[in-house]
Amino acid sequence: MDVSTSRSSDINAPLREFLTNRLPPSESSVPLIHRETTICYAYMCQYAHGCTEKSTRPAQVLTRRCMRYQPEAMRIEPGLSDHLLDTLARKRAKGERLTATTTAILDELRPNGPMRKSL
Repeated sequence: MDVSTSRSSDINAPLREFLTNRLPPSESSVPLIHRETTICYAYMCQYAHGCTEKSTRPAQVLTRRCMRYQPEAMRIEPGLSDHLLDTLARKRAKGERLTATTTAILDELRPNGPMRKSL
């Protein structure tokens, strides 16, 4: 009985390896019109610090290249979005109370206040 279970897992190993590999868009045979895309707002994304697809303006990116849609095993560790950091920096500038940890993060990442000006 142990022999049959080990054989079946060995048989499925190449299939599992093939299914976990993602093709870059340039190697895909799917026409552009059929590729799933999403709108990337890198300013608000918690994965933007390690993203290769981010841009300064909202842009369409392939869903398979977006970190939000990757399986858990392939995602990077989430961080703080630029929007969150700017919101906290605005609160500090207004004199609102923040914890010591939050102030330390802002001193490191936003010492001169928010990146974007409020409207």
